[in-house]
Amino acid sequence: MRKINLLGIQFQDYTTREALKIANQYMNNGALNTISFVSTQILVEAGEHAQQKEWIENMDLLICDEPDILHASGNATRNRLKEIESGEFTKELINRIARNRKRVFLLADSEKRMEQLKTELSLIRDDLHLEGEYILTDCSNGTETLINEINDLVPSVIISRFPYPVQEQLMYENRKMINADIWLALPEHKLVHTGKRSRYAKILMLFYKKTFKKKLSQYNNEKAE
Repeated sequence: MRKINLLGIQFQDYTTREALKIANQYMNNGALNTISFVSTQILVEAGEHAQQKEWIENMDLLICDEPDILHASGNATRNRLKEIESGEFTKELINRIARNRKRVFLLADSEKRMEQLKTELSLIRDDLHLEGEYILTDCSNGTETLINEINDLVPSVIISRFPYPVQEQLMYENRKMINADIWLALPEHKLVHTGKRSRYAKILMLFYKKTFKKKLSQYNNEKAE
């Protein structure tokens, strides 16, 4: 584990082995623990918005999602870069959830995204114990029905995919009212079963990569003055 502080946002970078050990502990501690991913886009936007920064820093476990973050923090070992690029943590966690027959609840913001999510998960494990699913198209219109449905089923794991920062806000505002062990919030544009990104996602990542480097240089210069 190594501590990272970039653009004023603090989090810890764990190896896949360390992160999986933590996730296993979450399965048995009696509280809902949140797991999310941090990218250059998230660092750039959260660095400019105090509320988003609060959402990110209050995640129980943040997984680094892009090599550039490790390069910028000086933690870019060969093994860690390989783990990030392949999406190793997500795939191994899904495998463990399936092996242990944990009940899974899926959450997305559209039928299309839900079907894509189910397809991607099935390519890792076709024996996931899917307990239920919910499509939340308007997160600003209250989440009482969603919370009630989850709590009626009492799943072990919630797996969601929403755009940033909707997903992070949803987790932050509702986690204390939900009965589950883990809420795993997947990146919007990264394929679960391969760790690859679509062409659009690669273009988006390139834009934020450049913006991130510019913002980081400005931030570090201001701190040095």
